[in-house]
Formats: sequence, C-alpha cells, structure tokens
Amino acid sequence: MTKEQTPVASKRSRKIWIIPAVVVIILVVVVAAFYASNLSSAPPTPPSGPNVTIWNGTFCNGSGNCGFVPNVKNVTVGTIITWTNNGGMTHTVTTCDSHHSVSQCPGLDASGLDSIDSSVAPGASYSYTFTVAGTYHYYCMPHPWMQGTINVN
Repeated sequence: MTKEQTPVASKRSRKIWIIPAVVVIILVVVVAAFYASNLSSAPPTPPSGPNVTIWNGTFCNGSGNCGFVPNVKNVTVGTIITWTNNGGMTHTVTTCDSHHSVSQCPGLDASGLDSIDSSVAPGASYSYTFTVAGTYHYYCMPHPWMQGTINVN
C-alpha cells in the first residue's frame, strides 16, 4: 500500500508548487504594469544652452509621449547643438532633406544645407556643428512624429 501512495503524494507535491509559481507570476505582472503606468510621459524641462533633450515615456506611440525638447531652437552659424537621449529607447536625429524624408516632415531643407542622420542610444549624446545658415527640419526615423527645427542665422 505504501508503494501505491508514493505516486499520488508525488503528484500532490507538484501541484502544490504550481500555485505559488502562478501567484509569483501574477504579482510580477501587476508590479510591472503599475511601474510602467506611473512613468512620466510629460516632456522634461528644456535644457539650457544649445542643447536638445530627446525623451520618451513608457511607449513612444505619438507626439504626446515622446519628442525633442525644445522642438525649435534658434542659433548662430558655428553653434554646436548637443542632443541627449534621456529616454529608454534609441532615437535618431535625421534631417528632412532629399536623402531622408517622411510625409510628416514640415518641409524639405533647402539644398546646400548639411544632411544629418545619427542614431542616439539611451543615455548617449550626439553633437553637431551648424556651419551653414538656414532652417533645418529634423525627425526621428523610427518615430516620425518626433520632429524639431533648428534655425541657424
């Protein structure tokens, strides 16, 4: 009789471990959802000087939860602009020119202006020196609703 009880006891002990495992999984999912829903999706305060912050909330699926701050910058020829990615995903700084353009671009940059296309990883920065006067429209390739303008005088 003892031999017959062993398989039954073994099955019960396996079933007992299933319940705590399911509880732990549910707890992890609930905590992750709570954390993600409480991440700020408001744009940060614009940085000082000739700098632009690239930001995103939990998801970057529209202009309300990711972008460039400020999205318009006025500088003089020779200014170095630094874009710093404070978000959690990779973004790009890509000019709206004959080499790179999407329908969301507010307009194509005039011919003769520099072409920019740089990937900026989370926590990284990208700097560019503007040497030609003009209006530079730019966007993020994976998130084309993220747009900005640099006016170089």
